[in-house]
Amino acid sequence: MPQIYISPHNKIAYLFLLLTALIFLGLILGTLSGAYGVQIIVTPVSEEVDVNFEARISAKGAAPDIALSEVKGGRESASGGKTQENLTDSEESLILVGQIFENIQEKQEKAVPQATVSMEDYAEGKITLTNNTWSPINFVASTRFSSPEGLIFRAVEPIRIAAKGETTVLVRADKMGEDYEIDPTQFTIPNLRDSNLKSNIIAESKEKMSGGIKKAGIVMQADIDQVKKALKDKLYQDALQEIEEQLSDTDLKIVVHSQVLDEQIDAQAGDEKTEFTVFEKIKIGAVAFNEDVLLDVALNALRQAIPPGKELAAYEPDGLSYRLIEYDSQQDKAILEVQFRGYMVINEESDILDKTLFRGLGSEEIENYLKDFKEIKEVQVRFWPPFILKKAPETINKIKIKIARE
Repeated sequence: MPQIYISPHNKIAYLFLLLTALIFLGLILGTLSGAYGVQIIVTPVSEEVDVNFEARISAKGAAPDIALSEVKGGRESASGGKTQENLTDSEESLILVGQIFENIQEKQEKAVPQATVSMEDYAEGKITLTNNTWSPINFVASTRFSSPEGLIFRAVEPIRIAAKGETTVLVRADKMGEDYEIDPTQFTIPNLRDSNLKSNIIAESKEKMSGGIKKAGIVMQADIDQVKKALKDKLYQDALQEIEEQLSDTDLKIVVHSQVLDEQIDAQAGDEKTEFTVFEKIKIGAVAFNEDVLLDVALNALRQAIPPGKELAAYEPDGLSYRLIEYDSQQDKAILEVQFRGYMVINEESDILDKTLFRGLGSEEIENYLKDFKEIKEVQVRFWPPFILKKAPETINKIKIKIARE
C-alpha cells in the first residue's frame, strides 16, 4: 500500500489551522459563557417625598455648611409620598449664618368712597349789596332776592348796609334743586317799592350758587379693604427697601414676617361720607441668608428621609419653601420653617429586586411578579442566548438588574 507523504511545511500548516480553530471555538464558548444569563430592565414610578424642618438663623451662628445632626425617619404623607417628621428639638435644628432686621412703618391715608348718592338740597351763595344813598339801609332776615329767571333766594340773617357802603350776605334758595345753581348775576329786591332805593341798591353775586345737588359717598367694606391693603403694601415695600439698603451681600435671600401694631379707620361700611381716613402701623421682621446653603441642607434632609432600597431621582429647585416663624432682633436670632419636595425611585438594593426571587423563573413569571408593585411602571426581561435560555439561571451573578431612568 503506497504511503502518503506529507511535507513538514504542510504539517505545520495543518497544526496551525487546528490550533486556530480551537482558539476560535474557545473564544465563542467564552463569549457565550460570559454573556449567558438574564437582564431584567425595570422602569420605576417616581414617588413624592417631602421634608419639613426648622432652620435657625444667627448672626453669630455656626459655619453655614453645618449638616443636620439627625434626620428623623419618613412617614406617609396625605399625597401618598413620604414626609419627614418636624425637627423641633434644638439639637436637631440647623444653624445658618444670616442677618436679622426689625423695621416699623406707619402712615395715614385719605380715601374717597367709590359709591355715591345724589340728593336735592337748597343751593346757597353770597350776594354783594351796594348802597349808593346817603342813608343806611336795613333789611330783615329772609328778605327775598330774585334772579332774572325769577328764582328766589332769601337772606339767611338780617342785613345792614351803611350809607355809601357795601356788604356781602349769605342767601339760600327758596326751593331745592339743581336749577338754583345759577351763575353770577344781578338780583332785584321784590319788596323794595321805593323807586329811589330800587335804583340805588345794587344786588349781585360774584360766584356761582352751589349745593342744589349734594353728592354723598357711601363707604363700602370693599373701599376700606382696598385702602388697607394698598397702605400695608406701601409700608411693606418701604420697610423692605430700607432693609435691602442694610444688607451686607445683595445675593442674600430675604424672608419677611409682618405684624399690624395699630389700625384706625374713621368709618364703617354703610357710612355716608365724602372721604374717610385709614391709619396703619406695622412691624416688619426680616431675616437674610444664603439660599444655596439652605438648598444643600434641604437636599441632604431629603436623602436621609428616603427609606432603604430607594434613592433620590429628582427634586424641584423652586419647590424649596420657607417662612419666618420666630425672630429676636435684640439677640440676632431667627427660626425658619422649611419645606422641600423631591421624587424617589427604587434602586438595585430594593428587597423587591432581590435576585434570589428570580432564579428558575421564566420571562412571563418575572414580569407578572414585578408588575404587582406600585413602585414599578414597566418591566422588560432579556435572556441570552435567547434561543437556548428560557429561564433565569440559578446562579445569581448571571441575573442582572438595570433601573431605566425616564
